[in-house]
Amino acid sequence: MFKLNRLILKVVAAAGIVALSGCASVPDNSGENPADPLESMNRQIFAFNDVFDTVLIRPIAKGYQFVTPKPVREGITRVFQNTMEPANAVNNVLQGKVEDGILSLFRLMINSTVGLVGIFDVAKEVDIPRKPEDFGQTMAVWGIPNGPYLVLPIFGPSNVRDAVGLVPELFMDPNTYIGEDWFVWPWWGAKFVNARERLLPVTDMLDKAVDPYIATRDAYLQARQSAIQDGDDPAILSDTNLLDPFADDVATDAKKDTKK
Repeated sequence: MFKLNRLILKVVAAAGIVALSGCASVPDNSGENPADPLESMNRQIFAFNDVFDTVLIRPIAKGYQFVTPKPVREGITRVFQNTMEPANAVNNVLQGKVEDGILSLFRLMINSTVGLVGIFDVAKEVDIPRKPEDFGQTMAVWGIPNGPYLVLPIFGPSNVRDAVGLVPELFMDPNTYIGEDWFVWPWWGAKFVNARERLLPVTDMLDKAVDPYIATRDAYLQARQSAIQDGDDPAILSDTNLLDPFADDVATDAKKDTKK
């Protein structure tokens, strides 16, 4: 426990130093991009997140990757994906895609039973594909503008609309209603670590960019636009699921982008 407390103190201290000295790393033209008028603030939060991730979260994710066989990790990912099907169903219906909403419910029923709570994607084997949608995408379909790009502490890249959309997403997650703290908090922690492990290839790639902040921002904005348009716009990177840890092919897409 003492060692853990020291590690947390180191993270907080390092993040504090970044927060105090970060102004020097903000470019003079910061905020000129119409999509990112809050760039100065966003860069400070990005720097904080980077320290927090480097010192604590990424090592945990790599440790999880090292000790957990890939088939087990994939099964755990499918369990988390399965618990997202209620939100997929609701958001598809709210977007007018009723058939996709019904497919999401079928996936939930099949994978929760025959697929052993989602460990096995039996629905995929019978040609019922995932139809992932979130409330940020739903609001976009309703015509609500995305607002400025926004970097959230710990959670990373977002925008004002998607940040607001996190609230209803929370209430559509079955884990919210379990009610027992001994299960709820470890579940959220496991989901966060699983998501971070899934994004290791992507973030390793983005870290090599000349300006990781801009690379992350552009990847997020393009990926979100593609998701909103269901990948229909050829001008958008419709073959990528960058920064979506629960996309089926996030690691594959990261490798493809590395080769470009």
